[in-house]
Amino acid sequence: MAYDDSWLIVSDFDETFMPAQPSREAEAGIERLQDCLAGLRRGHRLLFGWATGNSRTAILEKMRRYPAFHWDFALTSLGTELYWNRAGRVEEDPDWPPRDAGEFERRVARLAGLFETHGLALQPQGAAFQQQRIRGYYLPADGRETAAMERIHSLCEQVGLEASITYASSAAGDPEAVYDVAILNPGCGKRQGVDFIARRHAVDPDRVIAFGDSCNDIEMLRAYRNGYLVGNALPEARRAFSRVVDGHYCHGIVDGLQRHF
Repeated sequence: MAYDDSWLIVSDFDETFMPAQPSREAEAGIERLQDCLAGLRRGHRLLFGWATGNSRTAILEKMRRYPAFHWDFALTSLGTELYWNRAGRVEEDPDWPPRDAGEFERRVARLAGLFETHGLALQPQGAAFQQQRIRGYYLPADGRETAAMERIHSLCEQVGLEASITYASSAAGDPEAVYDVAILNPGCGKRQGVDFIARRHAVDPDRVIAFGDSCNDIEMLRAYRNGYLVGNALPEARRAFSRVVDGHYCHGIVDGLQRHF
């Protein structure tokens, strides 16, 4: 079949595509989105996938409950790993990330020592954020965070790493009143990964449609004219980004897609 156009549709996972609490999955509209994407694929060339802080293992475990749902890619661990779903076989993209991650362990060990030397009391996050190319911490929102953030960015620059710092999502299981601090290699992240996928598949940036719910999605949403928060987005994210669809979870994704098709 000759396709007239190509579209890249990308969604955050927890609290955008699917509620973090399994007991609420029935209200998410996953089957509705599945039907919507199937219909769109009859007339358009589509790639659908996630840009998420979840690990590959977590995504595959959750999607076992939805074996009929067709997805093409998973940009996991906050954009530090990229996997393709080809005929049910999930394979890592050997060309992502673009920068050699071999020095990450040494650099992050040095950074941890600098954090301690400078009195930065950061709480390590769980195992999902302690992966081969990412380290996650929580920073208290205690009124002193601005100076702490500046110090974190400065120390990361010293060792050749980057920090992504965003207000944490309690809806997705984070503690209240903390910031997520993700330590990454330069050039990694949700937005950068989506850019890579769009270039690889020659998708016009104006045909990238992105969805999120929290502050760590804002950079990705701002990068494209068709970026949206879903209706259940956090208040902090709504204050930072104004394009919001009405529906919650996959219902919101369908609402956003209906604006373009």
